[in-house]
Amino acid sequence: MRRNIVLSLILTSALGIITAIAAIDKNNSGLPEIVRVAIVRDSRELDLAIHGRYRLRDMSSGLVIGKGTYLTESKVRLLDRGILVGLDVYPSKGLTIEPSRDASIIIDERAFRGQVTFIRTPDNHITVVNNINVEDYIKGVLFHEVSHHWPMEALKAQAVAARTYALYSINPAGKPYDVTNDIYSQVYGGRDSERYRTDLAVNYTRGEVLTYNDQIIPAYFHATCGGYTEDARELWNVPDIPPLRGVPCGFCQNSPHMHWKKNFRLRDIQDALNLHGYKVGSIKDISVIDRDRSDRIEQLKITQKDGQELIIKGKDFRDLMGPNVLMSNNYEITMQGYYVDITGKGWGHGVGMCQWGALGMARQQFNYKQILAYYYPQSVLMNYHELHPK
Repeated sequence: MRRNIVLSLILTSALGIITAIAAIDKNNSGLPEIVRVAIVRDSRELDLAIHGRYRLRDMSSGLVIGKGTYLTESKVRLLDRGILVGLDVYPSKGLTIEPSRDASIIIDERAFRGQVTFIRTPDNHITVVNNINVEDYIKGVLFHEVSHHWPMEALKAQAVAARTYALYSINPAGKPYDVTNDIYSQVYGGRDSERYRTDLAVNYTRGEVLTYNDQIIPAYFHATCGGYTEDARELWNVPDIPPLRGVPCGFCQNSPHMHWKKNFRLRDIQDALNLHGYKVGSIKDISVIDRDRSDRIEQLKITQKDGQELIIKGKDFRDLMGPNVLMSNNYEITMQGYYVDITGKGWGHGVGMCQWGALGMARQQFNYKQILAYYYPQSVLMNYHELHPK
């Protein structure tokens, strides 16, 4: 009997110590593991299905206001008295779905892990936010950023860069979401975008992020740099630190985006400029004023037929023409009467890791740590649990 009592006391003490250690670990875990992804923005209605058990929780009060074992495809709409889900109306401005462990939430025929919150916007639209563990989030990203057939070292480099960018973007005090599911953050497709090899890359690099001076960095990446990556400060108001400065790249020569050519009517360029607030008449000439050290255009001069001139930043001109039309900011201009030929190199903003360059390095037997060290000079690879929130 005494032996059982002693054993019970020992087990109780041990459990207490384990609980205390877990509490300490949680309190010192650094950055949060949940990323809030806007998967639908400003929608009038959407389709929802839930395959498995779930609870519905009011976003403001935190109270459970509904539950079920399965939800067939239903419409979600906003009403004056709340949020309509199928035939039920929930008196709430924000509704969170908490699925059971193995359940899937299907929104507009796309499956998602984690929790999903429907938020009524001030102009009475629906924004949907997927609250998901960062590792599961990255698994839904990689398939859209690189081919899952690429060498594993390239996939692992992409996994680290994507995880780093996601955690850098977390901002609890700002918008109701941290990132969007499109090219303006990272393309994210949810559960349906997971693949075996990209999942492996995430698991192999679990928790790893890029840092500088013990702070997580914005680990930008792009498709093809065209020979030299860009300094981040040329595009955005970010710290001028070594990991965000450009480097020469001779590894993306086999990219299908290495060289490209576009032909534009001068009238179409004039219309695009006027649409974005520039008052421009008939265009006579377009010329480059200066370039930065990566050979990307800093400023353009647009001369009108009446002699007036417009000076515009190269990055602004690319944005208004369309970043997938004018594929990079590294190009040459040839005037052709009422038309202009633009011959360029690379695809994307050019900052950070060149994805096709990472593929080239992996094919030359560089590992993912070497790839990351090359494209983010002087960065340090760390586990994000060791970091403190920024």
